[in-house]
Order: sequence, then structure tokens, then C-alpha cells
Amino acid sequence: MAKWRQHLQRRSLRVLGMVSAACLGAIALPSSPPAAVQLSDGTTAFTSPPRLVDFVTFDTRIFDRNPTYYVTVNLLPEAGEPLQTLTVELIEGRFTWLDFRTNDLEVFAGTRRDRGMPYAIAAADFNDDTQTLTIQLAEPAEPGQQLTFVLELVRNPRMPGVYLYEVAAAPAGSQPCFQRVGTGRIHIYERSDPFWP
Repeated sequence: MAKWRQHLQRRSLRVLGMVSAACLGAIALPSSPPAAVQLSDGTTAFTSPPRLVDFVTFDTRIFDRNPTYYVTVNLLPEAGEPLQTLTVELIEGRFTWLDFRTNDLEVFAGTRRDRGMPYAIAAADFNDDTQTLTIQLAEPAEPGQQLTFVLELVRNPRMPGVYLYEVAAAPAGSQPCFQRVGTGRIHIYERSDPFWP
């Protein structure tokens, strides 16, 4: 029985090795970690994508004017590539049309409670059709730090409820691959709601 178990284990390892080789066949793997993932067509991706740390606002009532949303992401040391672009897309919530004040956005190292070095923004665009905000940094942020994106809206949604935002990021490069960072959750309340925080 022990020999049969060892045989199965060796066979499983051989199959796993073949599958891994097939999956990585189109990827150029550098010799030393941490390393960026580069596909055969030149597309670059994070080895380990950034992670969403916080997505919060203190302006939580319907139709609040000029609300500020804070989006903090952790760019891991093993990311393999610097972060160049972040997108925030409204994916769920009662019917609403958002509008971001793209000229008033901020990005800095650290968290909202511990601001560090500011990052200049090269371009910021909001797509009305997809309800997606895209922020591109003038200089990419190197791995091993947290970044906070300060989003300024014209006003909050006009309907109460839970609104979900999909956050994605892309590294620097001519053909960057956007990878999911996480999902932010914002609860918008009626002005007369007794449970308003």
C-alpha cells in the first residue's frame, strides 16, 4: 500500500509539473524574484496584484455635495512592477449617475491618517457610459508601499442604499494588464435615517 501511495504521489507531481509548464509557456519568467510577468505579446502584469485596504467616505447622506471618497491600496513588495494606473467602476447600486471632479483628485503615499509623499497625476478621466474613473500617475509608484487615492465627487447618489465599486490597477508599460484589486462598499443613507452614522 505504501509503494502504491508513493507511486500516486510521483505521478501527481509529474502531472502538476506538465500543467504548470503548459500554463507558463507563453510567459517569459526572469531568473530572480520578485519578477514581473510578461506575456509573449509584450503585455505586463503584476506578479502579485495590489490589494484594497480601505474604501471609505464620511459623507454618507443622499445628495451630499462635494463628497470625498478615500481609496487605499497596498502595493506589495513582491508586486514585480510599479503601479501606473487605477480604475474605480460603479458596479452595483440603485440607479444613479455619478460625476467625479477630475481636476480635484489627489494621490499620496500612506493612508488618510498618515499622509506621505504626494504623487502627480498625469491624466484623470471619467467615463459616463461605464461609470468608470481612470487615474494615471505621472510617475509610477514602486512596490512596497500603500497609496491613497482621494476621489472628489460632485454629489452623492440621490437614492439610499449600498453601492459597490470595483477597483483595478495596471502596471507601467506600453501594454499593461489591468488586474482586480478589490471591491469597495459605500452605504448611502436618507437624511432622516435614524441609523445614519
